[in-house]
Amino acid sequence: MTVTLELEPEVESLLEKRARAEGCDIKGYVERLVERDVNRERTFDEILAPFRDAVERSGISDQELDTLFADARGEVSMERRERQQG
Repeated sequence: MTVTLELEPEVESLLEKRARAEGCDIKGYVERLVERDVNRERTFDEILAPFRDAVERSGISDQELDTLFADARGEVSMERRERQQG
C-alpha cells in the first residue's frame, strides 16, 4: 500500500530527527509507527468510546441507563437460575 502524507515543514523536520534517532529513514520510521499503533491493545476507554457517544446522542438520563443495566442484570440472573434448575 502506498500512502502520501502532506506534512508541515516543522513536522517533517521533527519526523526526520526521530527517524534518525531510531536508526532508520522516514519511511521505515512511519511504517514502525503504523505497525505499533495497529498491533497495540486498545485501552478500556477506547473500547467504550463508541458506546459513550451513542448514549450521549440518545439523550438517555443516567437514571434511565442505570435502570436499563439493572433490568438486564436481573434478566440474566433469572435465566441463569432457570437453566441451573433445569
